[in-house]
Amino acid sequence: MRAVGYVRVSTEFQVAEGVSLEAQKEKLSAFCKLHDIQLIGIGCDEGLSASTLKRPGLTSALRMLERGDVQALIVVKLDRLTRSVKDLGFLCEQYFSDGKPWSLLSVTDSIDTRSASGKLILNVLTSVAQWEREAISDRTKEAMQHLKQKGVQLGAPPFGYEYSTEVDSEGRRRMVEVPGAVATLRRIVAMHKANITPARIARRLRADMVPSPRGAEWSTASVRRILVREGRDISCKHRRKFVGQLRVFDGERALALAREYHAKGLTLREIGAKLDEDGLAPARGGEWHAATVLRMVEPLPSVKPALPDAQTRAWQLHEQGYSLRIIARILWKEGYRPEKAAAWHNQAVSRLLESRLG
Repeated sequence: MRAVGYVRVSTEFQVAEGVSLEAQKEKLSAFCKLHDIQLIGIGCDEGLSASTLKRPGLTSALRMLERGDVQALIVVKLDRLTRSVKDLGFLCEQYFSDGKPWSLLSVTDSIDTRSASGKLILNVLTSVAQWEREAISDRTKEAMQHLKQKGVQLGAPPFGYEYSTEVDSEGRRRMVEVPGAVATLRRIVAMHKANITPARIARRLRADMVPSPRGAEWSTASVRRILVREGRDISCKHRRKFVGQLRVFDGERALALAREYHAKGLTLREIGAKLDEDGLAPARGGEWHAATVLRMVEPLPSVKPALPDAQTRAWQLHEQGYSLRIIARILWKEGYRPEKAAAWHNQAVSRLLESRLG
């Protein structure tokens, strides 16, 4: 009988040492010589978990079965193949069940699916392995829950703190403050007390190149998480305020300031932050976005007469089959501006087309 072997180790340390892999290969070779089995090849997965069947070495071995190159798959122990009852059931159904021409052999477990007793042992051993794995998981969850109830900090330390080499009476490492990060924490809280929203706080921190948690970029979500942990109220009532003042919409002043800041070399995000500081809001409220600022500072072509020409141009684009969204984009790009809105929207284009129809 021709067979393909399969070996696996789950940690990089075992891969580096190489002892476990070589030991498995030697056991497979000795078993095949003893039982007069021709070992065609050995599939090997280094540093991969058995939680999934998507492993290169296993896939290669199974393809040898499907091509008819071998009649059996041999492993040193069943857990090298899989630890999941579901995955084992899939393998048995697809490759090692009644009516299939292939067999599964496990050296240590004395399993040979060519017999009914071998199939029974296979199912029993896999069920026990699955039970053991779930029992370990349950014990771990209970222990973690117990530590949480005692107030023990689990996982990575929060932003602003780190674990020291000192330990407490129970052998756990103490958590100490990181001076630079704690200063950033206090700055975030101070800005929020001044009614600055988390989004604007994140923009300022990015502009000042302040180091962020785990090296990621400052975002609204990361600022909000810190504020919640520090006991701050992040409800919506703070969003429309800046340093105690309600922002107002003043299109002409916003346009003039935006172009002035753009001439000084500020980025679109920085211009939005400056407009916030000036107490200005976009036409529809909310936050200043880069796209909104870009429409204000980009060089504009000569503006055409507002309604008649815009109406004619919109109708031409409509007859060409363009959607309302595309028509709005083309109108803006070609220099047409709506009379009572900051930008062309689907409804504005629709009203323009309806007015032509009378």
